[in-house]
Amino acid sequence: MALFFTNNLPFAMALVFLASLYSLDVPGKGSFFLRAMVALAVAVFLAHVNRIFSLWPAHLLFPSGHTTFCLGVALSLGMLRPWTLAITLPLVVLLGMCMVTLRYHTVWDILGAIPLVLGVYGLVHWLWREPPVLRPLDRRASSP
Repeated sequence: MALFFTNNLPFAMALVFLASLYSLDVPGKGSFFLRAMVALAVAVFLAHVNRIFSLWPAHLLFPSGHTTFCLGVALSLGMLRPWTLAITLPLVVLLGMCMVTLRYHTVWDILGAIPLVLGVYGLVHWLWREPPVLRPLDRRASSP
């Protein structure tokens, strides 16, 4: 069961994110989707840099790529609708527990994904912030 959950949760969370983004009426949906995908791609790439270049050979699996991806998608869903974090964060914790139980990662590999995702998402969304849309005053509403 843990193996099935570990292998399929990232795909399920990505599908839920895409379906919710498609169905929700969110202003600036396209720009948000692009920012979220850039942040997710950067975070997952950084999670795999150690595996690609063997920067820290004693800990090649640090941080967990699965946890980085799922936490990034959960954070994106939480930015759209904050109540979704109550569902997605326990699933990410369960994913981490399954990965440790199956001995794919250590607890430190799982916990290493948290500052990576928060830092990358914070930086991308801060650098790519959009100015507020100024609407002209409606003179009919203000006249007595």
